[in-house]
Amino acid sequence: MSEGPTIAAIRASLVSAARVDGETPLLLAFRSFMLGEHGPLAALATDASEALASPGARSAAHVAVLGYAAAAHVLAGSLVPALADGIVWLSERPWNRPLREATLEVDGLSMLGVALGARGSDGSALATLTALAAASAGRPNLSDFNLSLMVAAAHILSAPGRPDLSAMLPEARVAFADLGLMPRDEGSGPPAWRNAVRLAPGEGGTGRAALTLRAFDALCERNIPARLGRLEVEDVVRVLKGVERSMQEWTWEDRSPTPKSAGPVKWQVRNEYHVQNLLWAVLAPLFPDLCREEYTSPVGHKNPRMDLTIPSLKLVIEAKFMRPGKSFADIQEEVSADNTLYGADPKWEVLIPFVWDDSRRSEHHATLIEGMRRMSMVPDAIVMSRPGKMDVPEGEAPRPIRGKPVTNGRRRPAS
Repeated sequence: MSEGPTIAAIRASLVSAARVDGETPLLLAFRSFMLGEHGPLAALATDASEALASPGARSAAHVAVLGYAAAAHVLAGSLVPALADGIVWLSERPWNRPLREATLEVDGLSMLGVALGARGSDGSALATLTALAAASAGRPNLSDFNLSLMVAAAHILSAPGRPDLSAMLPEARVAFADLGLMPRDEGSGPPAWRNAVRLAPGEGGTGRAALTLRAFDALCERNIPARLGRLEVEDVVRVLKGVERSMQEWTWEDRSPTPKSAGPVKWQVRNEYHVQNLLWAVLAPLFPDLCREEYTSPVGHKNPRMDLTIPSLKLVIEAKFMRPGKSFADIQEEVSADNTLYGADPKWEVLIPFVWDDSRRSEHHATLIEGMRRMSMVPDAIVMSRPGKMDVPEGEAPRPIRGKPVTNGRRRPAS
């Protein structure tokens, strides 16, 4: 059974990948701004302003360094005119010219710094750079990281015609939201976490590693297991075993709770999809890379679909709904088939079955759990009975499932 990666190990890998070596002022300025390590920015800004004073040596990268320093609020007052002059100089240059090698047009690190520095500008200079940012964000063949920076720059400048934020890497959306530069998007958290955990050394370079590290730290702040320092399979099992206790406050009203209520409400759990919804609500706040209904690699003629997965733990959760009259042996066979199919994909090492026993045959639970624990991928399993308060009132017929009639809580045999 995989114990799961430690948060410290994942972060140490990202820190190492985000280390800047050699004379790369622009990259160091980006890293310093992105990670909130502003110490180097003052000296970098001074050097950049001196370079801008030399027409033969200046470049967009020097303006970008000043922009990063300004955005970090460490730009000395004496250097503010240098930034303003640099913005005007860039706005007066011809861009996107045929037969001329692209520079700022394809350099996301520079474009982002320039956009940050140009936010306080006005007039034609801002309009020119805004149009340039939008055009660059729409260029083909940019790397995912470069494109993300271009799109971020276009949004920072509120450029008309800018691409949607969905064009950015999810970790970029998390990082820039954490910096307060764009709105927070909860949907980007799970894929950003997966990318951070799986980022290979050297993939995307130092800049992407710094951006991913910012996103990783932001996600850890909102993630309880991560803040405790380790992601473990046992955490998932512990939470799932606690679902039964959570049902004590499940909404199941006999009468309206307030005079203005339309009527009593009962949150029914009628099928496997309802169980999946319940488990998602419990697990999603704790495990940011929780996914739903993901497919494994094909196995022969089968293309298995998993109910819930936590990729960072190589873990699959299968929800089963035990109806009255269904054999416990059938459930065990289903889990055994899942164990075989999922085990064929090296991405998955752990299977946690969660069985909702709507028939409340608790005397068989221990045997079922023991049988499932004998399977190669199953370290533990959870079987819980339908809570006692969720009784079907007299005269209220259960809803038919898949078009088949039911009677007294049991499926009627087909005639």
